[in-house]
Amino acid sequence: MNIVLRNVILFNHRIGYTFKSGVENHRNSKFFFTLQINLENPPNDLFSCRQIFTFCYPFRGSAVPEFHRIVSENPFFRRQNARIELGSQMSRLGSPRKLELFTSLRGYGNEASHRSVSCDVLVRSMVSIIQKTDKWDSLLGRLCDVSSSIISPPIAVQVIKRIRKPDVAFRFFEWLEEHAVFSHDSLTYSAILKVLTKDSHPSHAAMADALLHKKIHLHFYVTPSDFDIVLQQWVRVGESGKALQLLDEMRTHGFVPSHSSCNVLLNKLLSSKHKHLGWELFYQMLDGRIDVLDTQTFNVAMKCACIEGSTDEAIDLFTVMKQRDCMPDLDSFNILIKGFSEKGDTQMICRLFKQMLDLKVKPDSYTVNLLIKELCKQGQPEDGNNLFNYMRRVGWMDRKFVYTQLVDSLCNYGWWLKALKIFTKMIRRGYHPKFSVYNNLIRRLCLGGKVSEAFRLKNLIASKGFMKEIENFNALMEGVCLAGRMDMAGKLLHELQDKGLEPDLRMWNTVLHGHCMMVNVAEALELVEKIKRKGWLPDLESCNSLITSLMSKGREEEATQVKNYIQEDQNIS
Repeated sequence: MNIVLRNVILFNHRIGYTFKSGVENHRNSKFFFTLQINLENPPNDLFSCRQIFTFCYPFRGSAVPEFHRIVSENPFFRRQNARIELGSQMSRLGSPRKLELFTSLRGYGNEASHRSVSCDVLVRSMVSIIQKTDKWDSLLGRLCDVSSSIISPPIAVQVIKRIRKPDVAFRFFEWLEEHAVFSHDSLTYSAILKVLTKDSHPSHAAMADALLHKKIHLHFYVTPSDFDIVLQQWVRVGESGKALQLLDEMRTHGFVPSHSSCNVLLNKLLSSKHKHLGWELFYQMLDGRIDVLDTQTFNVAMKCACIEGSTDEAIDLFTVMKQRDCMPDLDSFNILIKGFSEKGDTQMICRLFKQMLDLKVKPDSYTVNLLIKELCKQGQPEDGNNLFNYMRRVGWMDRKFVYTQLVDSLCNYGWWLKALKIFTKMIRRGYHPKFSVYNNLIRRLCLGGKVSEAFRLKNLIASKGFMKEIENFNALMEGVCLAGRMDMAGKLLHELQDKGLEPDLRMWNTVLHGHCMMVNVAEALELVEKIKRKGWLPDLESCNSLITSLMSKGREEEATQVKNYIQEDQNIS
């Protein structure tokens, strides 16, 4: 123990500083320095009450076996029944600027000496204690003693709301209930209900339901929100029956459920085995017995009707929806378009889409993709093109997306020339195409025997500079090789070299695959040798397919020749 005494003149009175080291308590065993101030002949009335001030600075030093409590030796302190202790713990010796001062005040023998902390500080301290330790009940009591504070219902509400874990919040709620000095009110019950209904755990739903009914039994003020959050919790955990019971009980108390609660319950019922209960709830909402009808309510009902194949009923609901001044939204139209797409009713699809645009409801990618694919699948690309022109007239802005979807769908369903026409228009208007769409179109044109059109498209892309030259050639090379036009592949290689460009590994392997597919043994072996000379590896899949093709045609000698030729560097099975 080191003791340093220093005399300083302050108001003609001498002060003695005593430094001692010790341990704060048995729980945390933090080391600290204590500073004792002894005033000789202090001014009158300087200490009117008995107080303890503690200034704590974390100190990292050697362990001290016990806690040394500092008591003033000055007789004047004993006569005046006053004592001052200053304890300091230092986090970093020699770094006083970074010291974080933490002060607590406790008064003895005089209630007037208690100094209360602000509510916000108290709430944050309580939440920190509750969430960081399991044995927080005694610590909360000590905190209230030190801060001279009393936990009131408003403070309890703030603490409950800030606790992250519902189980911990419920324990704190019960702990408050066990204390005679605290009485719950309507707000504390509402706060714990909100915390318990944050997740989708069945036990929390049961706890929330029990607390709601206890709140009713205690004749506290109950709000519609209390019922709504518990009702939605029952729906989330899959207990639609209990949610229905709570809905009836809510109406018995004279409350009107919220739109969201009814729609969540309606959606759950209509997508379960109890569809009849869902339709019964819907018609109660429709005839005004539960006056919470909105657009989402009709969307849920129309979706169920379309899934069941009752598109006529869905259209009837759509008509009633507009009559009730519930404006259709994007989901409304997507549900109906999806339903009629599965029916193959392209005429109704086009009518709905035009009505959608007339009402200024902007379609999303799902709408356009669904619409164009369905029209192309039904062999009516003209209708898709007409809708495209109509979208341009009404001013829908995302033309690039529509162009892309229309070209892709036309290609996939065999309308290559129409796709080429739209794609060309897209390019000339300055829209940058996706490489995947261009590649798909080139491939489809070549497979359809439209190689000359594919070459013209390649030249158009090159003139616009939308992609690298080698990528442009690779796309066309894949198309002509898949079509078996190896003569055009040779022409394309010469054209590429005339431009001063060298084929990359992807292009050589594409040509190799084409020769293997056409069973051109000599050309394939020559190309394998060329690829090996460049230090690259030929495509194993292409070589294997060539060997398999030769074996199937009884050309075993040639198959063996190919296998032996490339087996030096490749492991061909």
